[in-house]
Amino acid sequence: MKLFHAAPRFELTDSDGELVTLDDFAGRYLILYFYPKANTSGCTREAQEFSARRRDFERLDAQVVGVSPDGQSALQRFIDSKDLTVRLLSDPSKEVAEKLGALNDKGGILRSTFLIDRWGALRWQLKRVKVDGHVEQVYEVLSQLHAADNAVSPIMKARRARRALGGKVSRATIKRLVQAAALAPSCFNMQPWRFVAATGDALLAVHAGLKGGNAWAKAAPVIFAIVSRPELDCQLSMDREYWMFDCGMAAMNLQLQATQMGLYAHPMAGFDPAVVKKALAIPADHVLIALVAVGRPADVSALDAEQQKMERARRERKALGSVLSFDRFDFET
Repeated sequence: MKLFHAAPRFELTDSDGELVTLDDFAGRYLILYFYPKANTSGCTREAQEFSARRRDFERLDAQVVGVSPDGQSALQRFIDSKDLTVRLLSDPSKEVAEKLGALNDKGGILRSTFLIDRWGALRWQLKRVKVDGHVEQVYEVLSQLHAADNAVSPIMKARRARRALGGKVSRATIKRLVQAAALAPSCFNMQPWRFVAATGDALLAVHAGLKGGNAWAKAAPVIFAIVSRPELDCQLSMDREYWMFDCGMAAMNLQLQATQMGLYAHPMAGFDPAVVKKALAIPADHVLIALVAVGRPADVSALDAEQQKMERARRERKALGSVLSFDRFDFET
């Protein structure tokens, strides 16, 4: 099982005969550990040590669940006789164990532990587990993951609207960026965004519409035009242009995906929309909202002196108190 991929779906019964699925743990971390057989010495120690730390794991939004091929009655006897508090599931066919790679060459259970995050992705795994110190090891890994997941995303911190870009961007990468953009939410899922990826001759035609301050964007291997019109989205009261909000969310998804893939994505408002619309054959009744230049990191020295200064400058953001208030609008302007 590959890390950062979605964990396999499962439906297993617990010691009370209740059906348990992966969806039951949405919004929480799941420590899913596989053990060979109830009431054996190593499995008992592991279950007791996880039980002793159950509250610690719960404070980190995690639930510990043990899985073995044992039937429901065997699981209940194990819990009662050893005073366990962890939840135990029965996987008699070993189907879930097989999907996660928790079987040995002979088809037996390989003592293994898997850490699945709040949204069902596998984030850590350990096979051929040694019981001594294992529970503490899992707790340390979870503590670090919990702290990282509750911090501001490093992708968001890394994202910058850089100007020094160039290189090549494949069509497969362009499709991946728009695939990420299209995962953005929208009013009633109407998805009003349209992305026109300008490459080749079309890209050269777009260059004619770039204003002087954005001449650096001519080095970008692709420029996205974000296009929409009000009728493609919800019509709201008091002139709320929700279609632009939805397109903005999609554009942000594209930028974050680009950052994750080691690319720069720079949104632009400084261009001649009439020239760019003509270059890309955008219909007259559609609005060209913004352009986003995308490329690979390039040599900063290719920029002019002022742009080099901006490129190297520290990113500034307003203090949180100037953009956030609680319970009422409490800003000076």
